[in-house]
Amino acid sequence: MNFLAHDDLDSIHHGACHILKHTGVLVELEEAADRFQSAGAFVKRNGKNWIVKIPEWLVGESLSNTPKSVTYYARDPEKDFLLENNRVGFGTFGEQVNIIDPVTRAYRKSTKQDCCNVYRLIDALDELAFCQRTICPGDRSPATQAVHNFHALITHNSKHSTIGMVNKPSVDVIVEMAAAATGGMDKLRERPICTCSCCVTSPLILTQQCCEILIAAVESGINVDIMAMAMAGGSGPVTLAGTIVQTVAEQLSGLILAQITKKGVSVTLGSCSTIMDLKTGLASTGAPEWGLVGAAIAQMGNYYHIPCRVGSGVSDSKLPDAQAAYQFTLNALPLSLAGANMVFGAGGIDSGLAFDYAKLIMDHECICHIRKILEGVRVDSETMALDLIHEIGPGGTFLDHRHTFERTRTQSTAQLFDRSTREAWITTSAGKDLTERAYAKATAILENHQPSALPDGAAETINSLLVEFEARSKK
Repeated sequence: MNFLAHDDLDSIHHGACHILKHTGVLVELEEAADRFQSAGAFVKRNGKNWIVKIPEWLVGESLSNTPKSVTYYARDPEKDFLLENNRVGFGTFGEQVNIIDPVTRAYRKSTKQDCCNVYRLIDALDELAFCQRTICPGDRSPATQAVHNFHALITHNSKHSTIGMVNKPSVDVIVEMAAAATGGMDKLRERPICTCSCCVTSPLILTQQCCEILIAAVESGINVDIMAMAMAGGSGPVTLAGTIVQTVAEQLSGLILAQITKKGVSVTLGSCSTIMDLKTGLASTGAPEWGLVGAAIAQMGNYYHIPCRVGSGVSDSKLPDAQAAYQFTLNALPLSLAGANMVFGAGGIDSGLAFDYAKLIMDHECICHIRKILEGVRVDSETMALDLIHEIGPGGTFLDHRHTFERTRTQSTAQLFDRSTREAWITTSAGKDLTERAYAKATAILENHQPSALPDGAAETINSLLVEFEARSKK
């Protein structure tokens, strides 16, 4: 589904180049400013920071050096996911600091044990292609939270992990943990099982933190995701086109820094840009504009032939209710049809501040059905079945024909959503609604599922790295 015409995409690209050339980006790290200057950008001191203006030729050169596909390698090779033009995968939102307790239903701060449980649940859900840093280990000190989060990711999930790594020391120990899980640093460089998410601050700021972790991750041999999060009316223009072009400029600034740090490194373009609700001052993740902006960013990713990861499907609702279901579908479906390679937002409520188990299970079922829509309809002599229609004839039935039996699994199925009669629904579910059934399914998965085991000795190495990092952080 093309929300924007090709001429619109050309205009957005040239608009982003205009911003980078004439307005520039503010860079807080001297090392990054020096790298930009050495690559051919115009750099001027601005107080404690630098204004970097990037010529269009450097934009084009950096785009041409960026791989056109990225494999999200998993700890379990059977769960590798290839990001390429118009191939769509799904994931959870991150990093949510609250959770609805699945037992007490209390709204509370998330803990590291919650991280372990949630990542194990994600590992079991087949339509989730990767594992985002979904929630925060809020019972750990802020200085060590990223490392604790990755510790939970690598030990309780066997899919590819994406995580913001906070600072260079965290990058270093996370890379060591990932290497232990893959059999060494050389193996990790061959199959990077994690991606470092680097967030540009809107409008147009590459902070010291962003630059440090981007450079450290790229030099360590792992891939990066350049995430932009402009809010239309707040940190971006209130017009959607203005926020879209600013988002693209911000993404490109990070991509260029990655390419001048290491030519040919794999980069994913990320976006959570949406509107600021001007009545409340809050970022709205359930508004239809989030889907529109995200679909445009997905089209720009395909325009550049560079993989993109776009946030969508989080609800502004405070509960896993009808609003949460409507808003997931309203925004996740158009992004999928626009060809976003990764659509992440499953399980998110409260404008992305909280995670809910039932919401994740319900979203996963919806994702299965979106996947069916993405398959489309194949029209040929076999699928039109003209001979079969002639054989059955007027008034006949196809139900007991072998043709139907052999193709019955081509139809969508309902695992959690109900398609039965009222009587059957009462018998099988005791009349429980969708939310209650979803909580029950999440509980059943957690009671029975275990991710693929780490290689021999890896768990001990990873645990010791965590202990050493915590000890250093206290000094």
